Amino acid sequence: MTSRDVLKITIAVLCIGAIQAFTADSTCGVSKGCFKSYECSSGDCSYLVTWYRSGDQMKLEFTSTITGSSKYLSFGLSDDDDMGDDSTMTCKYESGSVSVEGGYNVEETYTILSNPLEKITNIVTSATGSIFKCSFDRQINSTNPKIFDLNTKWYLFIAEGFITDGILQEHYASHPPKTEDVVDMFAFEVFIGGKMNEKTAKLHGLIMVLAWMVFSSVGMTIARFFKSEWSDKTILGQKVWFQVHRACMVLVLALTVVSFFIIILSAEGYRDNLEASDKKHLNSHPILGIIVLILTCINPIMTFFRCSPDDSRRKIFNWAHFGVGVSSHILAVITIIFGLQLTKSGVKIGATYVVYVYIAVFVVFEVIFEIIKMRERNQVDDTKYEMRIIEGEEKKQMSGESQKFSRIRFFLLIGQLVALGVLALAVIVYILLDIGAKGH
Repeated sequence: MTSRDVLKITIAVLCIGAIQAFTADSTCGVSKGCFKSYECSSGDCSYLVTWYRSGDQMKLEFTSTITGSSKYLSFGLSDDDDMGDDSTMTCKYESGSVSVEGGYNVEETYTILSNPLEKITNIVTSATGSIFKCSFDRQINSTNPKIFDLNTKWYLFIAEGFITDGILQEHYASHPPKTEDVVDMFAFEVFIGGKMNEKTAKLHGLIMVLAWMVFSSVGMTIARFFKSEWSDKTILGQKVWFQVHRACMVLVLALTVVSFFIIILSAEGYRDNLEASDKKHLNSHPILGIIVLILTCINPIMTFFRCSPDDSRRKIFNWAHFGVGVSSHILAVITIIFGLQLTKSGVKIGATYVVYVYIAVFVVFEVIFEIIKMRERNQVDDTKYEMRIIEGEEKKQMSGESQKFSRIRFFLLIGQLVALGVLALAVIVYILLDIGAKGH
């Protein structure tokens, strides 16, 4: 793969969010009732359902972005504000084909009606670019207990999810967007879905992947194995290794804080992030994320109490700083794995496998670096290079054998950077492009 190919992929990844969006119907609230996604307020809708009365029919139109090879947008009617025992209408996109079906939720289990198109006529479907649509007429009057009469006021729900072999899978959100009260569908009211959505979750995950799979990994490697490098050079009065390490970890802190606030301001409380599937261990994702944030903030605070390199207590600080850093890194990677498997993330299971490969690659590189460090220790004690500038005769004492180890470390560092960059990019592509089949 050439650098031009990498650039093309990167541009595609960064632009995908802008491609998968559309603007709201300007007649919403004027001549149509509407249920739209939160992002519509900025002209960047991810879903929209509109309706208006025409004689004895209700004309409905469903519009949604396409994410991956399949997706559904379902519109539910309920006599209470909890999902269960609901009448539903669904627009389905699967492998380029778009269709409509009626259904009913028996408690929390979705079932297709024996006649999926009962009371539904004049169906028009389309899939253009990154958008799919369904429009149809639904007869207003109904005596079928599984097809609700539209003369009655109902709570309205929106659900999105994947499709496998024509069957609707569990919706992304454990608590899908709903109206706060019953709705008169003959009125032209506008309802906005909750802030928490798939795109926000993906942005949160992308930032955390960059922070921990790239910057934290590099920062830890530099601090542990490169203190003896650039011994006669400084950046702004500090050793080169220290400034590189600090820059990486400041980026980790900044990205982690930004990502945390993106998700905390978008979620509708802790319960909105709970997993409804049988993978209950994934519900620890928010708690682990908070712990990671706390540890990430503690480590830079600890540096204000760092004693001089010659102080007898310096080893205590070094071990404490190292312990907090490694603990936060391990917990962050576990948190990323859990996050990628959450239903709301909309990410395929392949992304999790890539993170497993990252763990293996990172450990292998760290072991190799450690072996080199142990072999070199008999010749050069790298602790003396930690924060002091090496000049004159002391610099000349570095043997040719030590310089050979130095060259090996640099080659390994380049290899690690390339490997981590490729793996992080692969996870990002999974997050944004929904490669592969659904694996949750």
